[in-house]
Amino acid sequence: MSSFYTGTGFSIEIKNFRLESRGEYQGLPLYEVIGGQVTAIAIVADPAIGIGTIANDANKIISGPVMIPDLKIFRIDGPNGSEDCYWYFSADTIKTLQQTFKGKAKLGH
Repeated sequence: MSSFYTGTGFSIEIKNFRLESRGEYQGLPLYEVIGGQVTAIAIVADPAIGIGTIANDANKIISGPVMIPDLKIFRIDGPNGSEDCYWYFSADTIKTLQQTFKGKAKLGH
């Protein structure tokens, strides 16, 4: 089997969520993502979680994490518009999003 790092990663498109303040992280506002619906999972060159994918030539599978519980992700969008901040998804939120995902796979956003 020939597996290799692809240089790409996964990203999600999410709608109908809210951000709740959870203090600060590295001097910036920290928000927990509550609720929502994942409408698509995309293969992107620069995944927000900072972790790439591995491909397997033999079975044509690309694998890697899409979301990681409690990982602080730098964003430039806060609940009131443009702001440097961090978001995170709890394990429970990720489980709910995974169970209700009826979206599609995309190349890029």
